[in-house]
Amino acid sequence: MKKIGNSKLLLTGLLLLSMSQFTLAQKIMRVGLGVPESHFEYKGMELFKKNVEENTNGAVKVELYPSNQLGVDQEVLEQIKFGAAQMNLPDPAILGNLVKDFQILSLPYLFDSQEEAVKITKGEWGKELLTKLDKAGYVGLGFAPFGFRHVTNNAREIKSIEDFKGLKIRTMQNPIHLEVFRALGTNPTPMPFSELFSALQQGVVDGQENPLMNIYSNKLNEVQKYGTMTGHVFSWVVLVVGKNFYSSLTPEQQKTLHDAADLAIDYMDAAVISDDKMAREEMAKTKLNFIDPSPEFKQQIKEKVQPIVDKAGQKVNKKLYEDFKEAKNKVNQ
Repeated sequence: MKKIGNSKLLLTGLLLLSMSQFTLAQKIMRVGLGVPESHFEYKGMELFKKNVEENTNGAVKVELYPSNQLGVDQEVLEQIKFGAAQMNLPDPAILGNLVKDFQILSLPYLFDSQEEAVKITKGEWGKELLTKLDKAGYVGLGFAPFGFRHVTNNAREIKSIEDFKGLKIRTMQNPIHLEVFRALGTNPTPMPFSELFSALQQGVVDGQENPLMNIYSNKLNEVQKYGTMTGHVFSWVVLVVGKNFYSSLTPEQQKTLHDAADLAIDYMDAAVISDDKMAREEMAKTKLNFIDPSPEFKQQIKEKVQPIVDKAGQKVNKKLYEDFKEAKNKVNQ
C-alpha cells in the first residue's frame, strides 16, 4: 500500500510540474484596442485570437482589451516597450510620431478607392514601410483598412470651401492633418479620441473627422448635426507587436501571428465596406444629416491641399513618397 501511495504522490507531483511548466511556457498577448466590442476591428481581432490560440495549441493566449481599457494607443505603445502589453492597433498618424515614415499614409487624397489602398499596402511598398518599425522596437503584422474619413459638425452644412471657414474641428495630433485643415480655413483642435464625445456635447469643438463606423460605434452622431462625405483621408490601423515579445516566440508561432493577422485584415477589409453602409443608414435615422459633395467640390479640396501633400510627402521621405506614387501607378495599370 505504501508503494502505491508513493506512486500516486510521484504521479501527482509530475502532473503539477507539467502544468507548472506549461503555465510558464504559455505566452500572454495583451492587445489594447481603442474600439468597443461592437466595432469590426474588435470582431477581426476575435478571429485573430481564435486562430492564434488554436494554431499554437494554447501556447499563446490572446487577451483583448477594447475601449481603451489599457489606455489610449500612445500609452499602449509605451506599455509594449516594457512588456505590460504586447500588441496594439494604432493609426499610422500615431505611429508617425515614433517612425516618421508612417506619416505618409495619413496624407489626404492618397487613394482613390479602398481596393487600390489595400493592394498597395499588401504589396512591396507596404512591406517596406512595416520594416521601419524595427528600429522603434516593434514588428508590424500588416495594415487593416478602416475606411475613408469624413467631416461632421454642429454649425452648418459644408458644401463649399467657404463653409469650412472658422469651424473648430477636432483632429488627431498630426502636423500634416493640422496644416491641411488650417489650409481649408478651419481651426483644427487636436485632442484624444476618448475626450471627443463630451467635447462635442459641450461645444468645446464644432466637429470632428473620422471613418463612419468610428462615428457610429462611439455614438458621435448623437451630438452632431451635419456629416459631409469628404473622404479626405483613407484611414488605417497597423497591427503592431512588441519586438521583444515577437522574438520570444518560436518561428512557427511567429508565422501563426502573421497568418492570423492576414485573416483579421481580410475580415476587416470586407467588414469596413458593409459596416460603413450600415452605419450611414443608421445615423441618417438620427439628427445627423449627410451631404454628398459634388465632384467639383471634392476636386477643389484636393487642389487646395495638394501642394501641402506633395511638400509633406517629400519632407517625410522623398524616396518612399516617390515609390508610393510608382506603386499606385502599377496597381492601376
